[in-house]
Amino acid sequence: ARSYQDQQRRAEELAELDRAKTVFFSNISHEFRTPLTLILGPVAELRDRGDEVPAEQVRRELDVVHRNALRLSKLVTVLLDFSRIEAGRMQASYEPTDLAVLTSELASVFRSAIDKAGLVFTVDCAPLAEPVYLDRGMWEKVVFNLLSNALKFTFDGSIEVTVRPEGRHAVVSVQDTGIGVPDDQIPRLFERFHRIEWPEEGEYGHLGIVDRFDVIGHHAVEVEEELVFRS
Repeated sequence: ARSYQDQQRRAEELAELDRAKTVFFSNISHEFRTPLTLILGPVAELRDRGDEVPAEQVRRELDVVHRNALRLSKLVTVLLDFSRIEAGRMQASYEPTDLAVLTSELASVFRSAIDKAGLVFTVDCAPLAEPVYLDRGMWEKVVFNLLSNALKFTFDGSIEVTVRPEGRHAVVSVQDTGIGVPDDQIPRLFERFHRIEWPEEGEYGHLGIVDRFDVIGHHAVEVEEELVFRS
């Protein structure tokens, strides 16, 4: 009986994983389509009109193509990361890092967009007594994911990023005055590629933080939207 129950549980887990993969590939297929469209449009215009296109317009069109080609390159990297995770070959490269400086620099990328949205953006990254060992690329994904979601779901008020020491730990916190997460969805926060449907605002989705938070550096624990690094 126990063996049968184990087989059933395993079958359910595999079915859930298949559903997660379907959501992932549906999302990323949509993400690929947008930059491809923005590349093909200018290329088609330049091809069809040829010498009739002014040099200044050519440069603008090529800038659009270049930006979206870079975006496609990043999406390919996401797919490669996904395949490595599934194959159990995802390797983190830990190095001593000034967590306060790095987090502040990453957060500054969002300054312009948050200001344009009319939100108050506060970055308070207190210096730490010692460096934190982490994978810089993976940490960038975490910070960008949290801030992009904060910006997407905060319509008025503020977004705040803080780094502070707490004993021998470093605590990173992202807080916002957005719509929040429904109580019944909180247990699923760390499920890869899980998507919440918002009837009022349409359906939003994201690719998810790569392999949850457990590949970042030291041991990361989620505590009410905080990341606590334990040495």
